[in-house]
Amino acid sequence: MNNPKIHIRIYVLLFILLGSIRMLGQEPVALDSAFVDSIERLIAEHERADKGYDWKELELMMQSEKDWRKFRIKEEMSMDYVGWTYLVKGMVHSCTQHKYITESVLFQNRHFGKEDYAVALTPLAATWALKAAGVNSTSSWDRLLLANSMAMAMHVGVTQGLKNMIKEKRPNGEDGKSFPSGHTSIAYLSATVLSREYGYISPWISIGGYGCATATQFLRMRHNNHWINDTFVGAGIGMLSANFAYFLTDKMLGESEIQTLESRSCYMSRMAKMQSNPSGFKYMMGTEWGGKTVSMDDLEVLSGFDGEASVKLSTPYVVGVDASWYLSPYFALEATARMSTAHASADAVSHMGVAPTTMGKSMSMYHVDLAAKFSLPYKLTQRLSYRAMVGMRNSQQLTIDSYTYNTDGEMVSTPFVRVPSQTRFEVGAGMSLDILNSRNHSAGFVLDYYHTFTSIMPDRLVVASSWKAYF
Repeated sequence: MNNPKIHIRIYVLLFILLGSIRMLGQEPVALDSAFVDSIERLIAEHERADKGYDWKELELMMQSEKDWRKFRIKEEMSMDYVGWTYLVKGMVHSCTQHKYITESVLFQNRHFGKEDYAVALTPLAATWALKAAGVNSTSSWDRLLLANSMAMAMHVGVTQGLKNMIKEKRPNGEDGKSFPSGHTSIAYLSATVLSREYGYISPWISIGGYGCATATQFLRMRHNNHWINDTFVGAGIGMLSANFAYFLTDKMLGESEIQTLESRSCYMSRMAKMQSNPSGFKYMMGTEWGGKTVSMDDLEVLSGFDGEASVKLSTPYVVGVDASWYLSPYFALEATARMSTAHASADAVSHMGVAPTTMGKSMSMYHVDLAAKFSLPYKLTQRLSYRAMVGMRNSQQLTIDSYTYNTDGEMVSTPFVRVPSQTRFEVGAGMSLDILNSRNHSAGFVLDYYHTFTSIMPDRLVVASSWKAYF
């Protein structure tokens, strides 16, 4: 059943389910207008920029503390659909990577399952440790226990059901349960729970949780346990399981079990900072698009092979960080670093008619850049930015082995081809959108293009989701 048509049908069923869930929503709460003085700074910023007002946002800011809490409880009890974007990414990669997955060679087994689980479960363990230590969370004990139990049940049921239905082979050939990634699913479930319960305290809590989730996603690919589509679908299942579990819990227990929420003053402070001085730290994850073949001219053949060889890569998974310092409300300097990992396998055609059997590995690249950024508030809660970058890219040395089996049935490997390590100058340009949310951080997307002065995959396009905390 390792077929993109089967994958698409499953995605369609998931989207139909999401649409059905959305129909359970309620009418929005009517809001008062009061406390006008508290938004004078925001109005002044927009007047100086000669912008029109977003009256919906202004009305929200002007309401009384009582109505603010009523609005926030309403928002907390609604269904959050953010995970569906990860399902879309997984669907795209299931189609674009189908040939690579089905025709690929065996990849090195690195045996890191238990260690990856430790990273994945860290946010959930932190949530329960903070709750046990008496730190106020968004939920009562009853709400937390019920929502977490239902989320785990949904995560296990969906991931295991799909594994048994799809039976996609892992890169390392260990079994046919690659799709979707259970580790990534539990990691994003854990991060979502931590963000919902304690994100109101500090944006760094949410970013730390999602940092563990993206690290799990990165490691599952780097350790050759999963393909990129497995991890994105797993991420979507984990986030949607957590959010749907909270939605159902609130339907059963009501709003009385919701305790601590972000205050109006905190939200307004972040809105003012976003308008006037949005210096901060951004964490991002996504994919990298561009050339996926290293030709014979850029390879070192190590085994005396008398034919043609090349190295093919899967779509790379990318994680990165940005730190921005605003010199004015519109101009900033930025430092950015990112790394990518992809599956790499060798193609060989021998002039003698016998090609070696090779074993795939993961290949990584590292980028460090400085950027000049122009940024403009799009609405009171949104900011659109453009940047130009210069920096360096380092590609990790990659050696792919050929292998045979001896008379005892043991694998004997021999170095076959090598992609040499490189450090080259690069330039780039990109844009991003940051949207302020009620979890004490901004979320958005990043779209960057890079050109590296080398013959090895010179042009790269990065499409990533992002989370930002302000200094």
